[in-house]
Amino acid sequence: MMGIGTVYILGGIMFVFGILHVYLIRKYARTKDKPSLYFGMTAFFYIFPALFGILIAVATAMDNSFLTETFYKFSTTFGMVAYVFLNMFAMAVTGRDEKRRVWIPLTAFLAITSIVWISDPIEEGVIEGTTEFTLTSMYKPPYGLPLVETIIVLMVILASYPIYLFFLTAKKTKEKIVKVKSFLMGIGLLIAAIAYVIEVTDAVSYVYMPIYRPMIFVGAFLLCFGYVMPRWIEKRIVGSVSASNYSVESIMEKFLMPTVTPKTSGNPHKFSKTLGMNHQQIRGRKILLEFDPASNYEKSVCDFVSEALANTEQAFVFTRRGSALHRALSGLEGVKFFCLTQQTSVPKEVSENEVLLPSNDVSLMLNVFDKMLKARPESVIDIVFDNLSDLVLSIGFEKAYQFLKYATEMLASSRVTAIFLLNKVAHDVKIASSIRSLFSDQISFGKEGMQTTKLLEKEFAAVDLEEATEKGVRR
Repeated sequence: MMGIGTVYILGGIMFVFGILHVYLIRKYARTKDKPSLYFGMTAFFYIFPALFGILIAVATAMDNSFLTETFYKFSTTFGMVAYVFLNMFAMAVTGRDEKRRVWIPLTAFLAITSIVWISDPIEEGVIEGTTEFTLTSMYKPPYGLPLVETIIVLMVILASYPIYLFFLTAKKTKEKIVKVKSFLMGIGLLIAAIAYVIEVTDAVSYVYMPIYRPMIFVGAFLLCFGYVMPRWIEKRIVGSVSASNYSVESIMEKFLMPTVTPKTSGNPHKFSKTLGMNHQQIRGRKILLEFDPASNYEKSVCDFVSEALANTEQAFVFTRRGSALHRALSGLEGVKFFCLTQQTSVPKEVSENEVLLPSNDVSLMLNVFDKMLKARPESVIDIVFDNLSDLVLSIGFEKAYQFLKYATEMLASSRVTAIFLLNKVAHDVKIASSIRSLFSDQISFGKEGMQTTKLLEKEFAAVDLEEATEKGVRR
């Protein structure tokens, strides 16, 4: 008889991971956030072990040994694929290079699945309507080659590195919320990995299956909760101390201290000429750049920053660390980065040209804008904000809209030129229209290149560009 309780548990696991997969893949589609992609794929492949677990129960009820064994092999294979993506997620979320180290879990995955498919899994018994399989071992029946021991060792290799990364991050970080989330993910993965390797090999007698099978779900829940923790819980953990008053004074004043911006040999009108203007004519504009993520829009933003540097103006870039824009601009001398991340709750200086900011604290971002203007009361400033779509997804449209409204008012000075990026395919018409309403100057970049949507006509004094720039720097 098929175990209805087992079916309910496995069905619940499928439902939870299905919802998580859809949420994270949609998040990746809008933000290109790699951890979301990798964890979303982990959730996707975790669905299949649960699905095949149900099919094993069905095949057991039908007394079909061939199907039962086949479903067991598929269940194990998909579960191991999930662990490969889990390694990539752990490396991405902790800032490691996943491309260089992914071969280790990939090798372990290939070895485990080869053992499962080439060897003949042995039916150890039926409990709660599900057939449990094991392999030969040197310490338990059926005796033979140490396949159980080999899979345990390979599973340790597969799971130990991401567990190590999570616990290492929890130990080293000074941020309370990052410490808690990393610890939860590490504990969750540890519990799930131990329970899963027992599930696959029956290294512990199958009669204990009602205990260790639910532990897979418990571990997976802690892992997921650590990554997608609700913000109201994060705030409870962090406490009522505002990041804006915590360390912004000391860090921001040092970071925003005026320096002589090196003048590059680039074209001083490189970006503005694509709009049919010169540098003096775009100065002071607050521009909305709607981009197609499939296009080479980064080049246009690079041209904007290069033009600023060619005119000895200070360029500030708000973006995610490791984003396409961050990689494209990090080689330019004189650019200062505010890297938006969920891995910190307070400003953190990484280098003389890079500070980490919490991505969901808009009051802190406004504080940074304010201090930026006060630190350079007469200098010309150029700002790139990458991107508004991330912000809408992170804190919701209403809060993002209010932030943008305050920001454009705060940066209204004619000595501030700013570009705000918006993913043109990430929002519905109502949201996109509301954001556009805050900008008099709007351009777009797609596969066809730069296109002008709307540019406000202004009267400009005939001032020599280079002379005006040098005056701004001297001041």
